[in-house]
Amino acid sequence: MLAYTTWMIYGRLVESMKRLASSALVFTICVLCFCAGTAQTAPYPVLGDILKNTEMHYQRLNAFTAYFHQTTSSSAAGAMSRTEASGRLYYERPRQMRWEYEKPETQVFVANRQLAWFYAPSENQISMFDADAFFSSPLAQTFFEGVVELKNHFEVSIDPKQSNKAACVLKLIPRKEDPAIKTLFLRIDLQTYRITSVESHDALGNINRITLESQTAVSSLDPGLFQLDVPPATLVTDIDGRELTSAEIEALKQKIISR
Repeated sequence: MLAYTTWMIYGRLVESMKRLASSALVFTICVLCFCAGTAQTAPYPVLGDILKNTEMHYQRLNAFTAYFHQTTSSSAAGAMSRTEASGRLYYERPRQMRWEYEKPETQVFVANRQLAWFYAPSENQISMFDADAFFSSPLAQTFFEGVVELKNHFEVSIDPKQSNKAACVLKLIPRKEDPAIKTLFLRIDLQTYRITSVESHDALGNINRITLESQTAVSSLDPGLFQLDVPPATLVTDIDGRELTSAEIEALKQKIISR
């Protein structure tokens, strides 16, 4: 769902992930849930029903996994270019997510109760952020705390051109102008009320789309997925780019484990 220094955090993350057009990752980490809207005569449920059923589905989940495929279309330099990436998503309450990019190269983004970090093995670097800042955005709060708040930050409606009896596409427009998010589209399966894709458009005409496949609910996930693992010879920096000492890294590890 993306603002405090949240956007400063996202800016640093995007810079680190240009090859994967990772702005979509941030938008998707925060948007991956819920919404609604439409007329009584439409071949799909009305806004209130979609809102209620989608929220009920995700609120019942303690944890789930899914495979994702990301397509990014960029309008840079006046010509559209297209990149693709794929990997696996892990989600667990409260406030824990892990995105593992497998293609075109291995990269990992983790957000847990205290910290968020991005690991690029090819660069031997981990960039760390404040999780409270990351989760303070309206979309992140919506994902973990419920769908009702989403309507306070977005104009929500059903896109009739993309919706049918099997799936409904929800169109979200920020109530406050935001160059990073001009429009969002969420596709919801009307049998399961799962979000099956998220598409974001920014003010520059760039389009990021993530499709979720094989969503599987589980009772819990391996806690190690959300722990800080620093491979040998890896540079670890804070949000300002300052290199952390071994003692600082160890203190962070212990702090995470103790929660």
